Amino acid sequence: MKTSSETAEQNRNRLAILVQAFDLSLAEVAKVIGLSRSMLSRTLHGHSGINPEQVYAKLEKNLPAIIAKRGKAFFEVEAVAVEAVDELRKAS
Repeated sequence: MKTSSETAEQNRNRLAILVQAFDLSLAEVAKVIGLSRSMLSRTLHGHSGINPEQVYAKLEKNLPAIIAKRGKAFFEVEAVAVEAVDELRKAS
């Protein structure tokens, strides 16, 4: 079983990965979940005086909206001709 310290570190790492993977700013994420950028930054860096569980609950609840704000595509795919897509649809 994880300790609360391990869980907190894991959640901070996940927040950092989310921001980096989707090319988001902390300000963008904070706006979606209704917090200030500084509050989210303090959570990310493990500062005291913040209830991180509430912050992470807001992040989890709003994850689809946060991802929708992404600055770049998550998957890198080659462009394909429309005809090729149509053929794939017909085959399935």
